[in-house]
Amino acid sequence: MPQQPRQTRGFSLGTLVGARIIVQPSTLVMLVILAAIFASGSGTLNSRTFILGLSLAVILFASVFLHEASHALAARAFGRRVDEIVLTLWGGHTSFDARDITPKVAAVTALAGPAANLVIGVVIYVLSDAGVLGGLPGQILAWAGYANLLLAAFNILPGVPMDGGHVLEAVVWALTGRRHTGLKVAAWGGRVIAAGVVLWAVAVPLLNGRTPDTFSIVWSLLLASILWPAASAALRHSQTVGRRVGVSAVTLMDAAVGVPFDVTVADVVATARSVGANEAVVLAADGVPAGHITMDVALSVPEERRASTGLQAVTTPLPRGAVVQATDDAEDLVGHLREWWGRTDVWVVSSDGEPVGVLRLLDAMNALR
Repeated sequence: MPQQPRQTRGFSLGTLVGARIIVQPSTLVMLVILAAIFASGSGTLNSRTFILGLSLAVILFASVFLHEASHALAARAFGRRVDEIVLTLWGGHTSFDARDITPKVAAVTALAGPAANLVIGVVIYVLSDAGVLGGLPGQILAWAGYANLLLAAFNILPGVPMDGGHVLEAVVWALTGRRHTGLKVAAWGGRVIAAGVVLWAVAVPLLNGRTPDTFSIVWSLLLASILWPAASAALRHSQTVGRRVGVSAVTLMDAAVGVPFDVTVADVVATARSVGANEAVVLAADGVPAGHITMDVALSVPEERRASTGLQAVTTPLPRGAVVQATDDAEDLVGHLREWWGRTDVWVVSSDGEPVGVLRLLDAMNALR
């Protein structure tokens, strides 16, 4: 059974394609802040302008929700389990089952959000240009179109954590066959964008002979303070993923051979030596691994006593089910570590139902960190 992700705390607004829609309390704080900023832009901050500003802020977050909902719908179209759509202080995110994902699925799912905002923005622009609504409602409609076009343009930028960064990652991944290379390129793209945001806020006014606006500088620094750490985290993750390439249960295990529970230590030593194994897996009456024996422990029994010594004296018990498959890769082993850490020290590595090795959790953790 796949492990269910931890639920995000916040206000629940129902579900979409099986995903919980969560609004974090910090979102409400940002709504008030944006309402005040939009209202003050008119030159006067009062109840009327604040309500108008709040309406514009709500439209912005509604656009963010549609953006995230499009990610969810795209992931679900590929048969992925979608867990959550979360609106946060700085926007939102969608959590879905990304195990064994392909570059195509990753790219299309990432593109779905900006594409939805682009379509909505263009449709609203056409309606607004046609004069469907006039006066204040028309201005609000025009703002909704602008907000969606802005979200589409910003999110398509080629750097993590923007959706364009995930598209870039998928493209490089498809071309090189190495996902960590794609993530590394996209992470550096995110860093360039973070620095570029600040440079744009300072350089553009100076080139036009104006003094940089304090408000623009503050917002650019705030945005960069979000983008740079996210890109840096992605860069560190790419390095971790790179180290995990080629890591599997087979590459980390010690070779082992299965032995019945009712044989002697002498039988274990002879069987292990015949196949060059360093470990023996003790099988219960139903054939399920019940313990393991290292050759050092088996050989510590005096040779003259091995033929009369049962396995109980040298077996380290194993909890039932502490088995991984020889085909399990690094991602699979990470999941197994979460499940078994603190419950056992080793796993039995199985191939076609037969034990072929013993893998220590500490060795797996050191290889995967």
